[in-house]
Amino acid sequence: MVKVLHVCSGKGPGGTRTVFLAHQKLFSKLEVIATPVLRRKAAIKSNLTKEAIERVEEIDYYRRFPIKMQPVYKKMAKLACNNDIIWVHKPIDAYIWRQVSPNSKIVLVVHGFQNTNLKEADYLVAVSVPVLEHLERKGLKNAFLVNNFLPESGRSKEITWNKKIQISSFGFFRRKKGFTDLIKAIDILKNEFFCSNFNVDIYGNGRLGFVLRLMKHLKKLANLRINDWTNDVFSCLSKTDVVVIPSRSESFSMVTIEAMLSGCLVVATKCRGPEYIISNNVNGILVEKSNPKQMALKLQCIISDPQNFTNIRKNAIKMVIEKFSISNSIDAMKIVLQMALG
Repeated sequence: MVKVLHVCSGKGPGGTRTVFLAHQKLFSKLEVIATPVLRRKAAIKSNLTKEAIERVEEIDYYRRFPIKMQPVYKKMAKLACNNDIIWVHKPIDAYIWRQVSPNSKIVLVVHGFQNTNLKEADYLVAVSVPVLEHLERKGLKNAFLVNNFLPESGRSKEITWNKKIQISSFGFFRRKKGFTDLIKAIDILKNEFFCSNFNVDIYGNGRLGFVLRLMKHLKKLANLRINDWTNDVFSCLSKTDVVVIPSRSESFSMVTIEAMLSGCLVVATKCRGPEYIISNNVNGILVEKSNPKQMALKLQCIISDPQNFTNIRKNAIKMVIEKFSISNSIDAMKIVLQMALG
């Protein structure tokens, strides 16, 4: 039986943690014994299965302090010795575990367009074709594609529209996520296009949250709410008509396929990741990034005549089930495991 040390070092929300949970589910389908390694008090622990929680190892280390001088080093080294593969989701963790266990096989899941510490891993797993192309341009020959996927299917809802269109957006509050552009688009909708038949909820955490709340206050956007991150994204999506992905750069965007499966209409910017998922006006809507006016125009069209976009929502559900289900990633994951095991 293959034993994998499955490392997720982040504490907060985001796509990396969603993919970690999906890979944990995939390991169980492949009958791989995957031991989750989490930061102490990480909220993601509650999302694991009961069986996985029983195996969880919790550690705390400091990335800017020499790992071999930290008390946790011996525990990490012992964990590495007892497993066949160390499977990590951050380049910095590939570096740290390489210091801890120089002879271990390390697989790094590459979620974005990173450049550092990639060579610390024996094998790289790209979560999308744009990421794989990025790795190949760097001349890295040990890269494989395991498409991001949803570990569950069939969560879609009946396609209906709220009388007052509900718009939602999710993500970490940082500049590249483009939430300031979304708030500008909402301001245009309200004060230039005089559109009022909608509400907006933004969910997330991060330092930019203060700026977003200040913009809401200064622009007097009473129909906008800025909420803390929720671990139950699907519950929010079940009440949502339109999900906006206003990012300036995305390597994939897990919330895009989550929203599509839930029957929401996705309006996303042309920022690489969503372009790989969405066929414009077929299963979603694409707009130019950093262009609040174009986003506002498209949202106005949707709010004015939502029924015109119902078929796009239906097409999105079908596409996600066909292309981004767990069954489509099983063979790809088997190849990586076989390579790592020699």
